[in-house]
Amino acid sequence: MKKIQIAAVFALAIISLSNCKKDAITGPTGAQGPAGPILTGNLKGYITTWDEYGARILTSQAGDTVSIDGTSKKVITDSTGLYTIAGVSTGTYTISVTKPGFGINKLENLQFVGGGDTYRDIKIAQPSTSNVLMLNDSIGPLTGNITVYGTVFSSFQTRTFIIFVGNSSSVSSLTSDYLVFNTKNVNPGATKVSFVIPKTDLYAAGFGVGTTAYFAAYGIGSLTASSYEDFANGRTVFSTVSSTPAFVNLVVP
Repeated sequence: MKKIQIAAVFALAIISLSNCKKDAITGPTGAQGPAGPILTGNLKGYITTWDEYGARILTSQAGDTVSIDGTSKKVITDSTGLYTIAGVSTGTYTISVTKPGFGINKLENLQFVGGGDTYRDIKIAQPSTSNVLMLNDSIGPLTGNITVYGTVFSSFQTRTFIIFVGNSSSVSSLTSDYLVFNTKNVNPGATKVSFVIPKTDLYAAGFGVGTTAYFAAYGIGSLTASSYEDFANGRTVFSTVSSTPAFVNLVVP
């Protein structure tokens, strides 16, 4: 009997406590603290150059132009590839690197604290001289994928090729013109390239079964250099593609 009475008292206590529960009240927002200090410092680093096959170039390191986008700050690299941008204030910056005969590259959203030297190295590469001569308008046999075949010149070097997929005949390497891309390495001596593209990638990009996909294929220089993001659409800018693309269009299966 006592156990039943104790249990009843305990239950009443829980009900009483739950009935007394009040909603939390948020107090006023406190005063904002002072902003951090604005410091100045030097942005330094080495610009390394690469050929279209991904090999490091160790000569002609001088003459690269390094600039901070949206400002007048611009410097030229010395004979070792070193750049120094002096008097940079605390902030977030995008650094651009250009050199005649090379693709542009950018170091984006650099958080610069200032108050000393900050080092950031950047790569740039030569554009590919290997064009895709022709694309075949046939779909490969791989389940779950489509395969686009191309013809290329033979070379003693391993090369990289890239194909862009868009929803109109104006497809190109420009970020405004493509939706999906795919890359393929080709061994020395080969004269064929095959791009295996998952159908799921096409569906995710908005292509439906029976719609037409348009393709543009290029050679491309080193993939580890001279590519950066276009923040306007979230796609990658490739600045080392070859001069002349090959085109084909296919119906998505």
